[in-house]
Order: sequence, then C-alpha cells, then structure tokens
Amino acid sequence: MSENLTLWNEVRKVDPKFTKDVNAPGKQPFTNIDTYHLIETATKHFGAYGKGFGLKDLNIDEVHVGDSILLKLNGIFFYDAGELFNTGEFPVFNAMKLMYKTSKGYDKVDEDAYKKIITNTIGKALSYLGFGADVYMGKFEDAAYVQEVAQEFAMEEYHGYLSTITGYINQAENKEKVTAWVLERGGVQSIESLSFESAKEIAKLITQKMKRATHASA
Repeated sequence: MSENLTLWNEVRKVDPKFTKDVNAPGKQPFTNIDTYHLIETATKHFGAYGKGFGLKDLNIDEVHVGDSILLKLNGIFFYDAGELFNTGEFPVFNAMKLMYKTSKGYDKVDEDAYKKIITNTIGKALSYLGFGADVYMGKFEDAAYVQEVAQEFAMEEYHGYLSTITGYINQAENKEKVTAWVLERGGVQSIESLSFESAKEIAKLITQKMKRATHASA
C-alpha cells in the first residue's frame, strides 16, 4: 500500500451512528455525515482546531442573485498531519443561501448561515483528505457494507470498554475484590465474557468512580 494512502485509509470509514439518510424533495437520496464527528476525528489526527487544522485567510461576501442573497466563501484550509505528511494547505470555496423566497413567496432568512457555511466548508475540506470517503464514494448504499462497518466500530468500542475495566482492576489495591464486583455486576465468569451492554455500563460506572476520586483528592 502506498504511504500516500495511509491517512486516507485511517479515516475513510465512518461509524454509521454518525450518519443519517437524507431524502429531500426533488433530490436524489444521500447519506449525510455529522460534520462535528469529522471535526472530532480530525482533532485526534491533527490536534485542536485552529492549531492542527482549520481555515485561514477567509473572505465571506454576500452576493445578490435574483430574490436570494448568497454567502460566498473562499479561503485556505490547513492541516498538520505529523512527520509522515507534514503540514499541508489548499484553497477552499463554498456558497450557501442567507436569504431566499419560500414557495409561498415569503422572505426566509437563515440566521445560522454564517455558522453553517464555516462548518460545511470544513467538512468538505476534510473529505478531500479521505475523511468519510466511504460515504462520499457511495459505499453506504450497500446495506451489507454498512452493517459490516457498524459491527467493526462496535467491536472497537467494546474493546475500549474492556480496556477501561481491566485498567481499573490492574490499578486497584484489591484486584480480587474489584474483579469479583465486575463479574457479579455483569453476571459472568470472566471479563472476556461480558456483553457489550454490561461492559459499557461497568466502564461508565468506573469512569464516574475515577472522576469522583480525582475531585476528592484535588
């Protein structure tokens, strides 16, 4: 595999729970991704927004087109992908309705248009780097593929819960007592036998315990 595709392959899949099917009148149905999930994923890879990635040199103009007012954006998207890819940047462009006439002839103003155009532009820019590529490439039209991806992310989430549980046990002064509590709570004979929901519940309880302990010692 080419090193050029390393980042792409790491971010191309999206957990289906962060997507939704959109069926707008007069348009072909499509799958939409929660842009803030993409921003969260980008933060994991690049660092905080505004430092590891983001928009700069922005220009947003209001353009009158017939009975509508459009927001027109142009700027630069930048990112820092670490030692392997270093820093990159490229121009971005976008447009969005600020004011338009409804089908009943009323003027409609989108008060969130400025916020939306920024968020939408970030999402589009990240898609060029491979974020959510499987959705944009139409793979989410295959129900079997969506189910496979959902199971893959669920398994990752499950192992994360188990990691939280075993980490807590390993740090406990009385490992046997904590282990017994976990097994009793989950109704199983071994940590590996915990169901997804039990592991999730126990990991949540452990996280809460750790937070309370941290606050108590502060």
